[in-house]
Amino acid sequence: MLFPTFDFLLFALPVLAGFWALSNRPTARVLFLLVASYFFYAAGPKTTPPPAPAYFAGLLVFSTVLDYFCGRAIFRHDAGFKSKDPAIKAAASRKRNVWLYLSLLGNLGLLGYFKYANFFLSGFADVLGVFGVDIEVIHLDVILPLGISFYTFQSLSYTIDVWRGRLVPETSFARFALFVAFFPQLVAGPIVRAKEFLPQLQRGPRFTREGLEVGAFRILKGLAKKVVLGDFIAVALTDRIFDAPDTFSSPELLIALYAYTLQIYADFSGYSDIAIGLGRMLGFTLPENFNRPYQSKDIAEYWRRWHMTLSAWLRDYLFFQILSRLGSRGGYYALWITMFLVGMWHGASWNFVIYANIHAGAVVFNRWNRMRDRKLSAVGIVAWPLATVLLAVAVAAFGRYVLQLDWQQGSVLGGGVAVVFLLVAWLPMPKGKALVTLHVMLTFHLVVLSRIFFRAPDFETARRFIDALLTFETLGIRPGLASEGVWAGLVLGLAYHFTPVSWVDVHLRGLFGKVPGVLVGLASAGLFYALMRLMEGSPRAFIYFQF
Repeated sequence: MLFPTFDFLLFALPVLAGFWALSNRPTARVLFLLVASYFFYAAGPKTTPPPAPAYFAGLLVFSTVLDYFCGRAIFRHDAGFKSKDPAIKAAASRKRNVWLYLSLLGNLGLLGYFKYANFFLSGFADVLGVFGVDIEVIHLDVILPLGISFYTFQSLSYTIDVWRGRLVPETSFARFALFVAFFPQLVAGPIVRAKEFLPQLQRGPRFTREGLEVGAFRILKGLAKKVVLGDFIAVALTDRIFDAPDTFSSPELLIALYAYTLQIYADFSGYSDIAIGLGRMLGFTLPENFNRPYQSKDIAEYWRRWHMTLSAWLRDYLFFQILSRLGSRGGYYALWITMFLVGMWHGASWNFVIYANIHAGAVVFNRWNRMRDRKLSAVGIVAWPLATVLLAVAVAAFGRYVLQLDWQQGSVLGGGVAVVFLLVAWLPMPKGKALVTLHVMLTFHLVVLSRIFFRAPDFETARRFIDALLTFETLGIRPGLASEGVWAGLVLGLAYHFTPVSWVDVHLRGLFGKVPGVLVGLASAGLFYALMRLMEGSPRAFIYFQF
């Protein structure tokens, strides 16, 4: 069941009506919404081949039961852990840790098996193949359960916060189960933490006109993003270029990268808008997940603006834990491992290994570049040219031996990276419109180019894409590459992203609130009909469903 479908409309309207009809019966309301959430999860979107395996819902139940009882078990030893008697405190600490490790093992074990097991097996064979050892590995016949990456992190936040003493365990199993399975954000986020959502369930939501108004606006905005800037551009342009990259010219490939960069933002942020809007209409506040990420002045800021709930989760539950054990000198290592895992969270393939390292390396370099002494010393006069040459040679070698480019293409790749490295390293900090614009454009294009590894279905396609991109045999864009509507959507969509947030989220939202409800209803119906006609009744699954 996808958001931009008539099926979902038939599901959502009765759920909204039934939920608010039970406003004076809080227990029944929680159970009603819990059943609706599990129905939504079981209803799809369907896997290939359909239908979705029944154990998908079983895994969701398993994570829910595991963390509910682990949290209560950890809290039972809280008094002993706070004891002044060292022996009692040590014994309680061991027991608390056992239950925490059980939660970590159960949740991350399932995630690792379903998402990464086949990659680790094939990766092991690939590494041995480099040394001339050929082995045949088994391929596990597993399907990635829908939303497992999201609800695993969400459920774990509860156990970890109880272990840290920042959260008192939830007494109601039904409320905790609803926190894990809340249908608007269950399958693709935002990742909601227990300390954010459980208090709202305990207080109980209140019906307000503002909540309905804001929720309706976010849903309409999300649907427009998803269908017009996401699905339409994907079907009409991006997919066919990525399916056969070596049949297109370099400018056409670059346009496909811009298009996909817009598409994935519109797709994922559109889902988040719809999820947040549905939450508001049900009386709940979900965390924001995007803040115009392509306006970022550096790559670290980009990750503070893109999939904000994932970045913040790994920062709070991983980065600071590593840093506390390694001390300040381990800051770069903690930063790299955190950002590497942010990248690898998105997928299990060599493409995502490369993508993760690109972003982790860029974030580490950005931190070092902001903190370093910019005065050029005698050592720096020698070190900078040497480092630049070594970087160019390393990237050229990567292009030649890993991407299988010819030496000319590898040299162009290495030289280009080295030039950008020097430009970013010695560019003044972003002060003033001109410098801010330059920093934003450099950061944006790093993201655009790294999308090759994010979007390509496999490493061979990514390699062919880069090969064709660096060929420069055809410098033109063939007529008819895309329709006028696609070009308009691409240009206007990118331009919209670089406008001030207030234009839409404040001013347009304010105008929306002044429109009579009847007109809003008629306009919404017209928009739904237009969107369904645009996609001919066959909307695509959200990109982040595969993660």
